Amino acid sequence: MDDGHAAGPPHMRQAEELQTTVSRFLVPLRVTAPDSQAFRAVVESAGTTRLSAGRVRCTPHSVLRESRSMSSTDPDLFKVTLHRRGSAWASQGGRQRQVRSGDLLALDTTRPYTLALPDPCDVVVVGLPRGLLGPHAKTLARRSGEPVPTDAGMGAVCAALLTGLGDHVDALGAPHSEYLLDAVTGLLISTLAGVPAERVESGSAAVVDRIIAYTLANLHDPDLCAAGVAARHGISPRWLHQLFKGRERTFTAWVRHERLKRIRRDLMDPALAHRTVAAVAADRGLVDPTHLARALRDEFGCTAAELRRAAQTGR
Repeated sequence: MDDGHAAGPPHMRQAEELQTTVSRFLVPLRVTAPDSQAFRAVVESAGTTRLSAGRVRCTPHSVLRESRSMSSTDPDLFKVTLHRRGSAWASQGGRQRQVRSGDLLALDTTRPYTLALPDPCDVVVVGLPRGLLGPHAKTLARRSGEPVPTDAGMGAVCAALLTGLGDHVDALGAPHSEYLLDAVTGLLISTLAGVPAERVESGSAAVVDRIIAYTLANLHDPDLCAAGVAARHGISPRWLHQLFKGRERTFTAWVRHERLKRIRRDLMDPALAHRTVAAVAADRGLVDPTHLARALRDEFGCTAAELRRAAQTGR
């Protein structure tokens, strides 16, 4: 790797520098290098509130997502990598897989993993929020750590788009980049989750997926409601409720459940023990915690106080 250029992104000479950079636009990670003296890396990255991406060109190294560095405040996302050059070994959930040059790989950042890159590499990295995946998130989670070839079909189309994104990372923050975000998300779902492209891009199922993604990304907004979500997606509230008919929960009940689920997780996080119950609830869009204890008991069988006590005693 030539490190004599004056222009362009800075050249890193320590694994800690790469660790800081990728942790900033993804989740907290640990980076190690077998030869610290020969270590070199160049990273270009950009992002929006919905999606972050980068290109990493680096000498041999390993990337670890460790339980001890995980927090409930970390972004809930999949780390997707396109290995333009260099092979790798991915390990997650007790499985180890070889990733060949040209392969696409998704790793679930809510679970520990190791990605060892023994060769000089050129990798495009995308942080794909779980909320953008809608019902496809579970499928992708099951396939986490399984490399996908990109030499034909949708894989080849997806690789071409990500290669272009890696060459022009700054396009992610450009005007009208929403269209690029939709294209990247749709192709990744189609390629990694095995969902036909037409299933991702059209029909009422696609509308529901977009509604779910938008709603999950805005649960912190206390004004989030069916009317506002419907207007955001160009449909009537009546049609919104119709789209959710037959699902496990109505739209309103689903929003309530998702908020309560996150409140429960935060209440049981020791790192957030100093925050009041009202503040935790407000972070998730519930500004009036008057009935929170009863709501949590109805949903999960425990009040806020009981959840915190359980977390303290390790039960």
